Amino acid sequence: ITPARLTQRQIDELDQQYELVDVFPLTPLQQGLLFHANAAQARDDLYAVQLTVTLSGALDSDRLREAVDTVIERHPNLAARFCPQFEEPVQIIPARRRTPWRYADLIPDEHIERVCAEERAAVCDLVGQQAFRVALIRTAEQRHRFVLTFHHIVMDGWSLPILLGEILACYHRQRLPAPGSYRNFVTWLAERDRPAAETVWRDVLAGFEIPT
Repeated sequence: ITPARLTQRQIDELDQQYELVDVFPLTPLQQGLLFHANAAQARDDLYAVQLTVTLSGALDSDRLREAVDTVIERHPNLAARFCPQFEEPVQIIPARRRTPWRYADLIPDEHIERVCAEERAAVCDLVGQQAFRVALIRTAEQRHRFVLTFHHIVMDGWSLPILLGEILACYHRQRLPAPGSYRNFVTWLAERDRPAAETVWRDVLAGFEIPT
């Protein structure tokens, strides 16, 4: 069930709390991001990324939400919850994954800004909230703002256009290729020989006295 180094008792404890399907160790980058997020206590949205897309024309909001959930099933790491309570922080993939979804109808611009700010704040609470969220705001007849918000701990900026493309493809009932396995990637990364890698980079960077 898990490549993370946890005892069975710890896994059972997490399962009772989250009804998990998998538990992964954090990548080195994720460990750093979780450290900064905990230090900021969810007050700093420096690592929150938000994309707003204007959608014009007739829109089936239920179908769009279904498309988002389909993509999350393809990439379950986007629904991860982060748990720092053990010696080794882990990311938990819950069995029941449903993307936090917010809908607002014909609200003033200042309220739209507040909604977007609240979405950014929410993804920075890595322990209590999911790090990927969606808001759909109807601004006029047949006109919407589709707001995707995520924390860098679950996705980088380069992946965002791919994610949006998959959501729109699912909305239009288009077939997508099989996704890569995040589990395989994390397992491969966790099993690498870190001391050997550190030795290689120490040799490569030998002679440098200050950061470049």
